[in-house]
Amino acid sequence: MFRRARRLVRRPRGPQYLYLYWPELDRLGHEQGIASPAALAHLAAIETALADFLDAIAGTDTLVLVTADHGQLDTTADDRIQLDDHPDLADCLALPLCGEPRAAYCYLRPGRVERFLDACGAHFGERALLRPSADLIAAGLFGPGAPHPRLAERVGDYTLLMRGQAVISDRLPFEEPHTMVGVHGGLSAAELVVPLCLMRP
Repeated sequence: MFRRARRLVRRPRGPQYLYLYWPELDRLGHEQGIASPAALAHLAAIETALADFLDAIAGTDTLVLVTADHGQLDTTADDRIQLDDHPDLADCLALPLCGEPRAAYCYLRPGRVERFLDACGAHFGERALLRPSADLIAAGLFGPGAPHPRLAERVGDYTLLMRGQAVISDRLPFEEPHTMVGVHGGLSAAELVVPLCLMRP
């Protein structure tokens, strides 16, 4: 990626904008944990390659911005909640859980709201914050500006916002179990706060 970018930056032409995305650190974080030796070693390799790239494009009047689309936090088996273990709650759902394991959208069956609220309180306690999805839209948690007219139908009736390092998962009958160590999608600082680095080689 950096070799190709270096060639483009060095090519004589007018002003240009390059967008680069490298997915490997995210993959390693999901599979092994963002604090795993493999992820930390890969982050170090990225930093070395970035330093070499900055040296290689020195003098080209280039501005480099480095950021991430999200952070991650690591989970353990004790942090994982399986919907299969809570059939009374699953019985309230019209659809499988959608969204993210850290922010699960819940579509409820008619007449099951009170039962659903009671089940969430009984099973999750402080491990999850349950909010009507319409309230999250109104609060701007899905971004600034006017929401898309169909946003409400994409985020269910309620959203389970997992606290601490908890995650909740659901799966269709034909799906194989899939466990990620590093996760994101929640409201913790580790997931939301990412650096924006400005570099002038």
